[in-house]
Amino acid sequence: MRLSTTRVVAVVCLLFAASCATGGDFECPEGMNAFFELNVYFGQEKGNGETVSEEEWQAFLANAVTPRFPDGLTVLDARGQWFDTDNGRLYRESTKLLNVLVPVDSASSSVSAVRDLSDIYKEQFDQQAVFHTTSPACAEVY
Repeated sequence: MRLSTTRVVAVVCLLFAASCATGGDFECPEGMNAFFELNVYFGQEKGNGETVSEEEWQAFLANAVTPRFPDGLTVLDARGQWFDTDNGRLYRESTKLLNVLVPVDSASSSVSAVRDLSDIYKEQFDQQAVFHTTSPACAEVY
């Protein structure tokens, strides 16, 4: 029996998801440590059509994000788009991409912190959603 590309991709995704669910049962090359990489996408367009200012973002970063991830993080400016199924409209907007590496043993609490941040951001800046991903990563500082 020949598998379709869609089925192969689905199986690979399921295997990947299962490895994440086991709490980090992945192996890193010698000298590297296992982490989970969290990426959180914060759209900058408010519900009223205004944009989250750099000052507002910096205050959110200082007051909400940094206390939850005091060991370090990275923020990148990005451009994103998403399709609003409620009104059938494609939105393109500036985005702040938060990238954090967390130790495997703190992945659950870190994902919980991301969910809290998402709720705060949605409330504060009138957002419908905040998107985030989690994936295994290997890292080395030298």
